[in-house]
Amino acid sequence: MRHRILFPLCAALASSLFCAPLRAELPPEVLAKNRWMELTRADFDAELQRVPPNLRYEFATSPRRVQTVLNAMLVTKTLAAQAKAHGTRAGPLDAKATAGREADRALASAELKRIEADAAAAFDKNKAAYEAKAKEIYDVNRNDYMTPEEVRLSDVAVLVKSRGDEAAKQRAAEARAKIVSGEDFAAVAREYSDDPVSRDKGGALPFVTAKGMAPALAKSVFQMKSIGEVSEPIRAPSAYHVVRLEERRAPQQKPLGSARFDHAGAAAAVHRRAARSADPGDPRGSGAAAQPARDRRARQSRRPEGVPRAARAEAPAEIEMTSRGASAA
Repeated sequence: MRHRILFPLCAALASSLFCAPLRAELPPEVLAKNRWMELTRADFDAELQRVPPNLRYEFATSPRRVQTVLNAMLVTKTLAAQAKAHGTRAGPLDAKATAGREADRALASAELKRIEADAAAAFDKNKAAYEAKAKEIYDVNRNDYMTPEEVRLSDVAVLVKSRGDEAAKQRAAEARAKIVSGEDFAAVAREYSDDPVSRDKGGALPFVTAKGMAPALAKSVFQMKSIGEVSEPIRAPSAYHVVRLEERRAPQQKPLGSARFDHAGAAAAVHRRAARSADPGDPRGSGAAAQPARDRRARQSRRPEGVPRAARAEAPAEIEMTSRGASAA
């Protein structure tokens, strides 16, 4: 019964990777096919055996997990087939993998290295042209090369879970009343704050962007206008906050000449995408399975080297803890 459920799910997900005319020609046991390889139900069943038995059925009935596995298998088997066609050999550390899935992985890894080496060599022949293209990317997308606005705060965080909403709000209001009446912020933070890291520093926090904070907290904090301004208690998901704005850094344009803009790397990414799109058998050049990696490389080609992604633009540990735990997740 389970196999009757699982197989249609696998087939439906795998078929989404290919065009309709090709799907119509697939035999019943073939989940996916390109000019390099076939991905069969037996291949998927063998991969499923790697999952602990008690988790296997739950895993196999999750469309997201099945799609992830099928995509990975598709890329690995295609690259392994290309490696054989191109005479690519696995490296010394991979030579022990002589059969099955592990052998495919070893060959796929070696083929990826070959593709990158060929792309790098081709790039070097036209380096000036690709660097010019990278400059064009920078000029067209200048807003992508801005440092985000940052603020530095002092914070009193009062947890809701341990006290209840109303009691936590009242405690935060008491702390604010003492601060605005002239008491030392650091002393009040040490007395009232439930964030053990910032509390020991008198509530002092490092610079942080809006994306490094809980949205509810960031909205109120970035509306503050004056240095030294003390907020009303701000309700975040796990705590009430009383913050004082200590310093603000405006967004800054990063110059092209800055070492943080890797224009050569951006140009190389442009070249690699062009090279892969020319080969319909390259799993990273076309197809749904390749899309996430391709999109990620495209985004990387437009971002200065050394500048964190927005998702990575979080502040140090005490702010991360504030966002997820004691102060403001």
